[in-house]
Amino acid sequence: MKFRTHLFLLLAVLFLFLISCGDDDDMTLPVQQENPMDVPIGDINDPDEIPLVGDPSEIIGKIQDRFRSAFSSSNRRLMAFVRQNNLFGDYNSSASPSDLLWVQSYILLEETILLGLLNEQEGTNISYHLGVAQVLQSYAFLNLVDLFGDVPYTDVFNVGANGSPAIDSASSVYDAHLSLLETAIQNLSAEVSDIPIDKYYGDFDRNKWIALANTIKLRAYTNLRLVNSNVAREQINSLLNTNIIDSPEEDFVFDYSLNPEIFVNHPLFPNGPNADSYMSNNLFDYMNVGDATPPFIETGVIDPRARYYFYRQRDSAPNGSNLPCSGNPEYEYCYVGNLYWGRDHGDDEGIPNDGSRRTFYGVYPVGGEFDNDAFLRLRDNSNDLDGKGITPFLLSSYTNFLLAENALTLGTNGSDIAYLESGIRQSMQKVRESAENLITFDANTSSIDLAMSNVQIEDYVTRVLNEYNASTADVKLGIIEREYYIAAFGNGFETYNAYRRTGKPELQAPFIPSQDFPRSFYYPLQAVLYNLNIEQHPLTQQVFWDTNPAGFID
Repeated sequence: MKFRTHLFLLLAVLFLFLISCGDDDDMTLPVQQENPMDVPIGDINDPDEIPLVGDPSEIIGKIQDRFRSAFSSSNRRLMAFVRQNNLFGDYNSSASPSDLLWVQSYILLEETILLGLLNEQEGTNISYHLGVAQVLQSYAFLNLVDLFGDVPYTDVFNVGANGSPAIDSASSVYDAHLSLLETAIQNLSAEVSDIPIDKYYGDFDRNKWIALANTIKLRAYTNLRLVNSNVAREQINSLLNTNIIDSPEEDFVFDYSLNPEIFVNHPLFPNGPNADSYMSNNLFDYMNVGDATPPFIETGVIDPRARYYFYRQRDSAPNGSNLPCSGNPEYEYCYVGNLYWGRDHGDDEGIPNDGSRRTFYGVYPVGGEFDNDAFLRLRDNSNDLDGKGITPFLLSSYTNFLLAENALTLGTNGSDIAYLESGIRQSMQKVRESAENLITFDANTSSIDLAMSNVQIEDYVTRVLNEYNASTADVKLGIIEREYYIAAFGNGFETYNAYRRTGKPELQAPFIPSQDFPRSFYYPLQAVLYNLNIEQHPLTQQVFWDTNPAGFID
């Protein structure tokens, strides 16, 4: 069949994508993961042509792996765009898309369709499997739209007149997956006995997946408020009466410690004995980790989460060849002080031999070291989780920050300041719990516990709420987004969307000319080459919900 020939070519291209993705953050699937060429193939519009084979539990397990892999493959780049880690160089060189994000999302789609067809067989009821798959498909394709804009969807497995799948408008793909989330909730609300494996929550709990589905809708409608505020307000108020992720027990994360069959660590955990990237001086500044010694003068109170987010390997300040920016007045920070070695946004100065010196990811969320002033090299410190951290997709704290933003900007139900406070508290608690099994006492005295204290949390919350109450509406939005930005450390998707949506928090301008800020990603090269309906767009192309002025962020 012409269809089969086309789809074979499609999967061949996907396979080439997979084997060429060496620079992606998390391309490793479990050992048992299949070659993408072996995925069951069939025509969506002709179910009789599909070989209905496969174990639903195995398929849903692969779908869960694919979503994690797709997300992680672009996460580090997005974090660099929004200064959650260092952008080394300009935007153009860093905005090449993750082929793996594109590939895994479309294979995930095909496998979800297969589960749906298996569910229609007589004597089969795998509604929970299908509901979980539909939730993850919706999340994956909303992410695709957020990064690329218009993408193939309805005809992705069909051959058009020119031998290529048609491109769907970004808004129609959004609408289709908001509708699919409703279908997923219906499937998850059914009464069936066949329970799927669950690599995210551990023991399958359909109510948590329903909460996730509703929270994904909240996330989408928060973006859509820029397009149609009335619809967004109505839908968000409706979601407030449903089951959403509003408690830490419902947090949607991938916990590497609970998945021993996944042989990889957190994708941001170093592959070797040294730190392999730089932290962001801009984030250091927002968390007030520096000191009052030039070149940068820090005046704020250090964020209680700093010892969890960052690990300092050295008890001496960078200097000489280890500080290439020294003496250059064009740098805003260069070195923030207090032994936090990072880089300014876009700084691509030569890299000294400092992999065993620079500050690196800590215990949250990556599963590295808790900073208890040991000042040991990564390779010499065993006070860590060995990379068994979490990938935080959607947390209850994120929900509260989204609700705070909408209450302030749309007037949706609830108190913006109450949501803000809840978001901060939930973030603090989540981070504090990450080091519960590590040594938090000062390595030098063994008598001072450096773990986050309740007093520190209360002082932080009081400072933020006092600042909020004394501010104008625009400044209040900046405070909400600043706190969201800090709490969402490790999740570039949320901070990238929030930055495009609000222009906040105010972030450091690139040190070197870095072109215009990417309002979208380039399409994968192979997608452009093999699909005649896809035309490459510039990084300044705004996705449909991003109605803000051109150039309003950098």
